[in-house]
Amino acid sequence: MSKKENLFEQDDLPEILPPKNDIVFKMLFGDKKNEDILIDFLQVVLNKNINKVLLLNPINKQENETDKLSVLDVKAELENGEIIDIEMQACNLPELRSRISYYSARMLVEQIGKGGKYLDIKPVISIIIVEKSLVLESKKCHNVFSMLEEEELFPFSDLQKIHILDLSRIEREKNEKLSDWLIFINSEKEEDFMKVATKNKTINSAFSELKVLSADRLQRERYEARLKMQRDIWSREDAAKKNMALEIFEYLEKGYSIADARKNFLVH
Repeated sequence: MSKKENLFEQDDLPEILPPKNDIVFKMLFGDKKNEDILIDFLQVVLNKNINKVLLLNPINKQENETDKLSVLDVKAELENGEIIDIEMQACNLPELRSRISYYSARMLVEQIGKGGKYLDIKPVISIIIVEKSLVLESKKCHNVFSMLEEEELFPFSDLQKIHILDLSRIEREKNEKLSDWLIFINSEKEEDFMKVATKNKTINSAFSELKVLSADRLQRERYEARLKMQRDIWSREDAAKKNMALEIFEYLEKGYSIADARKNFLVH
């Protein structure tokens, strides 16, 4: 028996792969044959009618487990030219808001080639799905940001919008269709998937496709590789935090003040 075969005899991965994992999300929503699934999700989030989408970075599910994992956002263009970028975020790093703003701006810049015209720039929309609350100033599940005049609150232009969808606040979402999609994305057990799959034909199709992906050995290996990579990153981050805490403690033990420690270690 090969090492690979033995891996799957002792497979302790979930029976159904979780959609909130970024690679599983892209396998599901970033596949050309699942265009109807992506359209339905976008219609609910953006509250607009969408007839067609063009995936700009479709996933290649034929890659083997030794290939490097590519960027795992889902980028698409709507029929009116709007550029959509959807990203799953498992953890909220301190620089996340700045990074989201940067990538939103970059999507605008990338549209202007040599000799391009500013009037040809199409709106860009970022949809960020977070497991932990990123927008602490609000209690909402779905926050939408754009550039507004400070007092009268009218938009400067329609070129940028950022949607933050918070999986930890699903119970606060008043839009039932959006709530159902977020419950589906956040689910891990079959009974939880079925609660919303029975209500929505497209979510039911997404669940059927997810079960097919979950039964595919190669896709499970890709998920496992991604999970291992994430755990390694989290482990290094935890170690760095512990080392920082120890350094701060030793610094204070030498008689320095908390104000000095904040300045020296950039603790806010």
